[in-house]
Amino acid sequence: MAVSLRARSRKGSLQIGLVAATVVAGLAAVLPIVFAVVGGVSTTSGAKTAFASEPPGDYAVVSRTEGTQDVISVAPLANPAEATEVARVDHLDGFAANGAVSPDGKLLALVAPDAGNAAHPAGSLLVVSLETGKQTRLLAGIDPQQTPVWSNDSSSVVVTTPTSTDGQQSGDAAVRFVRVPAAGGTPETIYQPGAVLGAYAVGFDPGGRFLAVIIDGRGSTLVRDGSELVNLSSQITRDWRLSPDGTQLAFIEADLAGGLRYVPRVVEIDGATQPGAHAEAQAADAGQPALGAAWRPGASAPTFGLDTATGATAPGSAHAQAQVADSASSGFDVPLGYSADGRGLVVNHWSGASFAAPGKVVLQVVDGDQRTSLDAYGRFLGWAQR
Repeated sequence: MAVSLRARSRKGSLQIGLVAATVVAGLAAVLPIVFAVVGGVSTTSGAKTAFASEPPGDYAVVSRTEGTQDVISVAPLANPAEATEVARVDHLDGFAANGAVSPDGKLLALVAPDAGNAAHPAGSLLVVSLETGKQTRLLAGIDPQQTPVWSNDSSSVVVTTPTSTDGQQSGDAAVRFVRVPAAGGTPETIYQPGAVLGAYAVGFDPGGRFLAVIIDGRGSTLVRDGSELVNLSSQITRDWRLSPDGTQLAFIEADLAGGLRYVPRVVEIDGATQPGAHAEAQAADAGQPALGAAWRPGASAPTFGLDTATGATAPGSAHAQAQVADSASSGFDVPLGYSADGRGLVVNHWSGASFAAPGKVVLQVVDGDQRTSLDAYGRFLGWAQR
């Protein structure tokens, strides 16, 4: 489940958007749209793209919106400014697609708002081959503002679909998680939490068990294969990121006590049933607000983007690890994802002094002491490899 907000330019007020997203994510119901299976309908011919002949390496998969299309491109870590277009995805004017690259780095799953209207949009689940540009529509009529999640073996994608129950009349949203084969086929319901305020797919643990976060009147609860593991917080949470080995979950708690404050936290999933399993993140000083989380491969603690107005940055924060050169001498970073070798990090870099006064945002690729702005692109979708 996700919020049905128009996905226009992300330039502007971070704080207003964050407050709105946090509140709406916890309170909004899923649109009353009946989902439909479309059975792997190909929408493009699948001719080879330029990416198929690119040299080996890591590539940031990014997108920009041009009216009724998203332009999907790959930016090589070796030279991020030289991005190569691989596909164009249609959607409603003024909206944008959310996506995730498969673990094997070959496919891109997208939820594109391509039906309905501005007031009541509906989305489709698409899979795009990064090498051929071929697009396959797998599912239609789903909530358009969610991000799909891949299985560990890149064979299937999980999204939420609405289901009608009496819970919607009380303001809650009845949803179910469905697994859809990437090659096309019948969706399989893998978990149905019923009427909740929010339901978000997180990923899969090393054993292939499905992980999700449910937000309801108790706060935020981590669920594995339909069984509750631990109440993460009595508050709304966001920015959930699994560690590369699938044993830890980093997230941000939206603490409303005394005003909205974003607290970085980490939970050990294997020990989540033990009392006190979740604690304040090792990567941030106690009391320091943060947004965004990313895991460097092999690291024992996540990277968080810290509010620079609160004082010195903490070890492991995106600001501490990625802030380099004169171009990044001010502002703050919200980390989005590391490359497979841990060398590259994509961030949203904000020019302002704090979360409360964020300034303007630009997508950047950080590689050691080099930082490249991708001014034409607004969204990071993951890393691909060749």
